[in-house]
Amino acid sequence: MFKGGMDEAIAMLKILSVSEAKKLIENIRSKDPMMADLLSEGMIQLEDLRFCSAPQLVGLLRDIDLEMFGLALRTTDKEVVDKILSMVSTGIKLDIEDGLKGKPRKVSEVEEAQTKVIEIIQKKVNDGTLVLSKEGDEYV
Repeated sequence: MFKGGMDEAIAMLKILSVSEAKKLIENIRSKDPMMADLLSEGMIQLEDLRFCSAPQLVGLLRDIDLEMFGLALRTTDKEVVDKILSMVSTGIKLDIEDGLKGKPRKVSEVEEAQTKVIEIIQKKVNDGTLVLSKEGDEYV
């Protein structure tokens, strides 16, 4: 599948509820495990952190090197970065900014940091310890 097609498929999956998307991905997995893995990996992005609560974000950040997290945020939309930074304490914010505004780094280093952070986010979402609830969704 070409890149644009994958992006469209992921966008459609994001419209579904989490349980519906998981069910569909598992159905796809029975026919094409590699495609299911690609779809799962694309489901969560750093931008999605704007949908978690402040306590959940702080809990997530306990498991992530804050400077690496800042490095991962370098290519993230400024509005999203500002929202994330507004949800944490000054000390955490300063540590994140060390990576965010530090010396220039290779694109490959930023991408590696993003991959590591997204893997941790994915694990926490799968474990149910992190909920990326779009605004207006209710918690049950």
